[in-house]
Amino acid sequence: MTAHHDLKLRIRERQDKTGESYSTARSHVMRARAELLGRGEEALPASPTLVEAAVLKVNQNSARIRILGNETSSSVTFRTADVWKLVPGHIAKLLLEKCWTYSGDAYASGRVQETLLDVTRLGLEPLPLEAQGIFELADAHDAPQDDDPFAPIWKRLTEKPRACFEMHGIAWGAQAAGSDADCNVIGDAAELAQAGEAEKARVILMDVLCEDLRCIDAHGHLGNLAFDLAPATALLHYEVGMRIGELSLPLGFDGLLLWGSIYNRPFLRCLHGYGLCLWRLGHLTDAQKVFERMLSLNPPDNQGARACLFAVQRGEAWVPDDEPRSPKRRPRRHIVRAGSRQVLHYNAASERLRGG
Repeated sequence: MTAHHDLKLRIRERQDKTGESYSTARSHVMRARAELLGRGEEALPASPTLVEAAVLKVNQNSARIRILGNETSSSVTFRTADVWKLVPGHIAKLLLEKCWTYSGDAYASGRVQETLLDVTRLGLEPLPLEAQGIFELADAHDAPQDDDPFAPIWKRLTEKPRACFEMHGIAWGAQAAGSDADCNVIGDAAELAQAGEAEKARVILMDVLCEDLRCIDAHGHLGNLAFDLAPATALLHYEVGMRIGELSLPLGFDGLLLWGSIYNRPFLRCLHGYGLCLWRLGHLTDAQKVFERMLSLNPPDNQGARACLFAVQRGEAWVPDDEPRSPKRRPRRHIVRAGSRQVLHYNAASERLRGG
């Protein structure tokens, strides 16, 4: 159905219901369509129009977007052959060539001109941090041996007590799509991915992000799905999750986000995946900073960041192999294989019980 035919049909339908003249009915229909597209009282564009929009989810042939400038507007389904350029959480400059409504929903089609990452423009309310008191890591964990290259780092990171925090459950998906601790849809997506049903997992993750872009774990799992074959795309997903998590951290944050608090794990997983992608793509200096940050936030290092850090410092290239470089005492963890470096993943059942 063409946009023009759809317009005439909706005008006729309104005339049948209200008895209005064609011009009056058309005015009301045009106003409703403009509001759906976030354009207030303006008429829909008759010619291509460049807009900026937040990307909420990406399907095979379309994306759900929210046009910036009117944060109360409904989302729009944007159809484009350039859908592969879009990532949830990015800002996209779009050339709208056609705009229409169908069954009360707003649609547009056109081309993607440019994408950028700026989470401050998404209009998201930062997730709150829950303070968990002051933590003395040196008393709670055994120090590494003196000849361990991690020993001086551990000493520096644990020489004084530090404030400990946990992120909000939305980051983990605890409240995604009406879920709770006993029924986490992110866990369902993870299990589908492990069973080889990547596309079904992707659909679930995209739906979660359409509801709330602050579900950091959904970004991380989308990165996991892309890691093997498209590390540059995986990096984008991980970075979005990382940047959204950073909205919750005050400037100069020097607290702990320990792996033992499961709502911190999505942010730590995104950091890990981001660092691995940087390393894999040859950005060693940036990768080193990410692994150092992981250790600062979680010195017990449940993810093996120290092994990655030392390899990067030695200038080693990312090499596909069966096992990751790891310290002698590697912590037990659940993983999903992603090329040579194993991207950390959780066991859904254990984390639903706040374990893992």
